[in-house]
Amino acid sequence: MSTDKEPMKELAHEITYRRYIMAKDDAKFLFADASIAEYIVLHYMCEHIESDPIYSGKIYLSELSEKLNMPIRKTSKLIREMNSKNLINWDHDGDGRDGTYVTITEHGMKVYEETDNKLKDFYTKVLEKFDRDKMIQLLQLMKEFESVIRTEMEQMEENYETAE
Repeated sequence: MSTDKEPMKELAHEITYRRYIMAKDDAKFLFADASIAEYIVLHYMCEHIESDPIYSGKIYLSELSEKLNMPIRKTSKLIREMNSKNLINWDHDGDGRDGTYVTITEHGMKVYEETDNKLKDFYTKVLEKFDRDKMIQLLQLMKEFESVIRTEMEQMEENYETAE
């Protein structure tokens, strides 16, 4: 006997499973010198340098935290790890209360460019088999889906905090 919740249970499992498959580290060869999160930071930093050369490549921790949709504490941990790998330099304005920022190192730029080229080559091959228009549609749907998920998560957090 199947209830209305059983199909949703299966759908919830399938969604969770697909997110797991996409996120698991099958593509280690693509990210040999930087994790996916580190690559995202490096990519954002390179975009920022190109679009806003006035600030000499400085990006504030708060800006990265917002871009990554990650709490400052987790962003700080990621940046510390990237600093220890010589991918970025970490510094602050004034005595530190005025803002903490990062800049990309020469090594970080090299790692970014190598990873970016590997990804471009890989996804060129994937798109030959999957179809560019289908990929664009999938990405649009994923973005919309993520937005709904984020809104629901925020609502659940608010309800949880209110219940405490």
